[in-house]
Amino acid sequence: MLYLRMYRATIPAESFVRIKNLKDALSQGLKPLLFPALAVPAEVLGVSAEDLRAFRRPQRRSLVMSTETAVDGELYTDGESLISVAFHAVQRSTGGLNRNRLLVDARVLTGPFRLEVNVLSSRRESSAEITVLNAVERTLEVRPNSFTYPSARFEELRAEGRQSPADPTDDEVKASQALAEKSTRVLAIAIKSSGGLLLKDVAKHLPPDTKEEPSDLVARLKSARLVDSEIVVVCSKTQSQVTRAANRELVNELSVKGLKCACGRSMMDERIEEALTVTDLGRALLDSARWVTVLLITELEAVGVSRDSIFVEQTVGTDEIDCVANVSGELVLFELKDKDFNLGNAYSFGAKIAIIKPQHPVIVTTEHVGNDAKDHFKRAGVSGVSESPSFVESEVADGIVYIEGLGNLRSGIEEIVSKIYRNDGIQIVNEVIPLGVLNGQSLIEALSNRRDRHPLATDTTHVQAVSHS
Repeated sequence: MLYLRMYRATIPAESFVRIKNLKDALSQGLKPLLFPALAVPAEVLGVSAEDLRAFRRPQRRSLVMSTETAVDGELYTDGESLISVAFHAVQRSTGGLNRNRLLVDARVLTGPFRLEVNVLSSRRESSAEITVLNAVERTLEVRPNSFTYPSARFEELRAEGRQSPADPTDDEVKASQALAEKSTRVLAIAIKSSGGLLLKDVAKHLPPDTKEEPSDLVARLKSARLVDSEIVVVCSKTQSQVTRAANRELVNELSVKGLKCACGRSMMDERIEEALTVTDLGRALLDSARWVTVLLITELEAVGVSRDSIFVEQTVGTDEIDCVANVSGELVLFELKDKDFNLGNAYSFGAKIAIIKPQHPVIVTTEHVGNDAKDHFKRAGVSGVSESPSFVESEVADGIVYIEGLGNLRSGIEEIVSKIYRNDGIQIVNEVIPLGVLNGQSLIEALSNRRDRHPLATDTTHVQAVSHS
């Protein structure tokens, strides 16, 4: 899994002169990657490595839309994370696209500047990230704020009055994780459907391939607060359940007070059984398979997608939308099914894709996506790739991603989000790399500005020795 965390801050022009202090401070604990690349040619030429930094001026034809190059910055690593610290001129193209910016020359700008701190790491948390943010605050007297690329379509949906979901409670998450196990889920559904399942009948409602003991599954459901126990009195004459109570003591008490079965027998003379009933929490999660939504929200937050960037269980027109998420400026549409995804579902999902217009349509099912549904998507030109039962990656924005089986939910989400972050990371690094590449303009200007006007003041003996080595 590749994580990308981004931070932004506005730096006033007068703070730009302190950038060198920041880079010096960061180089104490982190390894710079760009500056060393210029150190050797700078030494040979007798100039400062900073003088060889590449600056680019805006070209007339790029005033509408172009890729931005940082006016200053550096790449750092602690051996695990790659951290880009970049300064950009606060100028935007008239096109207004999120990632399209102008190339500028810091030496002719008056500011302010935009500081970008971007952290690419295989870990959710990085100590180097805190080091950089603290150094920025000490040196530049500003604390960068967490940032993510906006999605215009997601903001349109928000403007229509949609709100992000509340954080799932710990009980909801624990219960949803228990329901992700098929045997546990089948039993919970059976208990809910029966209105009260006798404990002795549990084994009859389990899938044939269940390997766990019924008592273990019941214990798991109780531990997750999905089901509870109660006492049921069964009429020995009609074999029907005549009353229920929280415990046996209550049945004894009512029997002493004269409560009888409909057949006239004393309650204590009838058969008394333990029954399982679904709790309010279990009912809320099983209704409309909300437990799948809870798991999805949990997995999205685990890979860095904030809850503010998620909508769930929304209605667009007459269509029910299970989940829409803004992942680093790219819209991901999730269709959730706690059963097989069939051809009828495919027609419905195709209509939702046309309405939402996501870059990444994703189907998450507890079972399988039918071949007829896959064939339909192929004919419609929005096919993805999948091999049951494992998740298989599809090309970004090039088809539907199938995640079949809840055991593949985490790896599926990680694969989708990692690919988006990876593409962003490539662009972020490419914006800074030119600062560490020998540039003809900077080279000529550095030579022109040398105080020593003689030709290259280099030790000839040293050069000859190097050439013969």
